[in-house]
Amino acid sequence: MFSKTRILSAIVMIAVIAVIALVDNFLINFAIFGVLLFLAFNESKAMFKSKYASVFVALCIFAIGVFLDKPFFIGLLALILILGYLVYKKSENLNELMPYIYPTLPILMLYQVLSYEGMFVLFWLIVIVVACDSGAYFIGKLIGERAFSPTSPNKTLEGVVGGIVCAGILGTIIGSFEFSVVKSIYISLVVAVFAVIGDLLESYFKRQAGIKDSGNLIPGHGGVLDRIDAVIIAAFAMATLV
Repeated sequence: MFSKTRILSAIVMIAVIAVIALVDNFLINFAIFGVLLFLAFNESKAMFKSKYASVFVALCIFAIGVFLDKPFFIGLLALILILGYLVYKKSENLNELMPYIYPTLPILMLYQVLSYEGMFVLFWLIVIVVACDSGAYFIGKLIGERAFSPTSPNKTLEGVVGGIVCAGILGTIIGSFEFSVVKSIYISLVVAVFAVIGDLLESYFKRQAGIKDSGNLIPGHGGVLDRIDAVIIAAFAMATLV
């Protein structure tokens, strides 16, 4: 019933995240986010068929944003500049802009969560998202009957609700180490809802592109975007509410 490869890959990723959280070194974190952006940007470029979008430009935006300690806002300014250039050149469409919107801006927001709020909040965010995703998967497999959305027909309403509940419970437990129980509850639930939106957004983009996975880098999970889709959108909720 359950994919052993999926479970094994999830365990490995959680172990890697735990090690990163324990080490919490600026250069290591910077390098990891840089590699993450590089891989995710290239997957997005292929998905949106953005021929001229440059991962080098995206990495420069990231580096400047980190240096100025305003990664998301620098990314937003850069996005407007790129938009201005495309409009100036009277581009036939704005597809070249898409990889800078998704996943560049959300990844910059994810880094901003780490930079502004610290490793605990980033770890808490990831725990909530993993709990939501895993809970939805397993509960959906066990009792799921009603389809949740035509965008992602394999997801069930029971699974999504179950995933949000699991995220709320585990997120509250983890969050209570640093925040009040009430704050931990509402942040965990709202972040979980945004994680579901992030997952649906990636599914929508893939369906529009006519592909099953954003890539094949991670066994049982597809590409990098297939794994971080929920967390990079949920980062906006975490950054706003903490």
